[in-house]
Amino acid sequence: MLSDVPVRTGYLEAQAGVSSLTGAYARLEGGARLRSNLGLFAFAEANVRERMAGAGAQWTFGW
Repeated sequence: MLSDVPVRTGYLEAQAGVSSLTGAYARLEGGARLRSNLGLFAFAEANVRERMAGAGAQWTFGW
């Protein structure tokens, strides 16, 4: 059985590169695991032509 004890770990990832389709780009993503089975994350990405951002959740389970 999974424990409900908060884990409180996180991550931060940064990327920069060049794509043959869009040219130079930069991406930043960060997230946190709030419980042993629940994590949240958000990202932002930009290139010469467009900008985007998003957020999501990850829920893990087992039998």
